[in-house]
Amino acid sequence: MYPTPFSAVASAIVMLENEPGIATVFLSGISIVFAVLVLLYLLITLEGVIFKSIDEKKKGASAPAQPKQQPKAAAPVKAPAPQIQKGIPGEVIAAIVAAITASEGSGKFSIRSIKRAKTGRSAWGSAGVSSNTEPF
Repeated sequence: MYPTPFSAVASAIVMLENEPGIATVFLSGISIVFAVLVLLYLLITLEGVIFKSIDEKKKGASAPAQPKQQPKAAAPVKAPAPQIQKGIPGEVIAAIVAAITASEGSGKFSIRSIKRAKTGRSAWGSAGVSSNTEPF
């Protein structure tokens, strides 16, 4: 007996009846993804705990072996006077020093020289050149 086109369609319908539903496939896929995510979270957390305990053991073992020594205070060194380019007014120098102090805080720093910047391109021109020539 030869197969008819109807028998092929009938066998396809029988095969589709045995397939799981869309909801079953969806729910099993989502549950597998979240189960793997939870497993990865637990694995990464466990690694963090292990590495933290290893670091604490290293710090605990090395701390008693080396007693802390107080560094000797060095004699204060007087900073040389800054070299200022001629033609820069005192108000501009005061503003520069105030801006540096405001940005650096009250830490110790010394200004060695103040001179005018080279006048090749404007700030916008330099920004354009650096923007258009930076690598990908």
